[in-house]
Amino acid sequence: MSTPKTGTPLPGTMRIASVAWLVAAVVLILAGGSFLFTAQTQRQDSQGLLSLGILGIALGLLTGFYALRLRRGKRSSRETLTTLGLIVGVPLLFRGPSLMALGLLLLFCSALLWMPQSSRFYALRDPVVRKRRLSGRR
Repeated sequence: MSTPKTGTPLPGTMRIASVAWLVAAVVLILAGGSFLFTAQTQRQDSQGLLSLGILGIALGLLTGFYALRLRRGKRSSRETLTTLGLIVGVPLLFRGPSLMALGLLLLFCSALLWMPQSSRFYALRDPVVRKRRLSGRR
C-alpha cells in the first residue's frame, strides 16, 4: 500500500503504528467513558472522575485524528502522537495494572514511529529533506 501523494510505499512499522494508535484511541475513549460512568454512580470524588472522563475522551479523539493522518505521512502527526504517548504513557505506568497496560501501549506506539523504517518513510515525505537531497546538501 502506498501513500496517495507520492506513491511512497507505507512501511510495515507505519501500518502497525497506525492501527495500534487507532486501538489506543478507542481504549482512551472507553477509559474516559468508564470514568464518566463511575462518576455518575459514586458520590465521592465524582468531580475528579468526571474530569478524567472528559480528558480521556478528548485525548482519545485527538489520538484518533492524528492516527488517521499518520498514513498520509504527516510529520506533525508523528510528533504530536509521540508527545502524547510520552506525556500520558509514562505516568500511566504507575497507576495500576489496567492503566499500566494502556501506558505500555502508548509507549509501544510511540516507539514504532521512530523505528528506522518509519524514519526513512518520513525522510522521503519531508519536502525539506527532499530539497536538500536534490541540491546535494545534507
